[in-house]
Amino acid sequence: MDDLFDSAIELEQSHIQQGARDGKRDGMRTGLAEGRALGLQKGYEIGMEVGHYAGCVRMWRALQQQQPGSIPTKLERSIAAMEECLLQYPLYKPQDEELHELLEQLRGKYKTVLAGLGLSAADYGSSSSSAAGGSGSGSSSGAAAASGGQQPVSLAF
Repeated sequence: MDDLFDSAIELEQSHIQQGARDGKRDGMRTGLAEGRALGLQKGYEIGMEVGHYAGCVRMWRALQQQQPGSIPTKLERSIAAMEECLLQYPLYKPQDEELHELLEQLRGKYKTVLAGLGLSAADYGSSSSSAAGGSGSGSSSGAAAASGGQQPVSLAF
């Protein structure tokens, strides 16, 4: 009688082990596909955000050339710091640990420049306002009042 139960237990154990192997194999396949999809999505989002910051820096530089003195010296230093972060940004090294630190620096400098110009990320049309920490509820007049009544700089070319 013991042999009957032993063989039943062995059969059950072999089914459990086979199920565990199959589950691990299927989970690895599914996890790899989901991980790639998530990585692609996050990489795209970060690329869009960094591209937005690069475009803003180029636009502010063009504004500065067309309207000298329109950007205060303090903001000029923040823009230069953004340029430096963008030059150091490891676009082709996604595993670089500096990536997130530089992105946080870019976000901080971006918010500093916008506030100095009397703008908010929402007013500025930032696609990354939520990623950059913008609440989306500010207005340029509120920002101007908070910065001592200074009116926003005209960004029209």
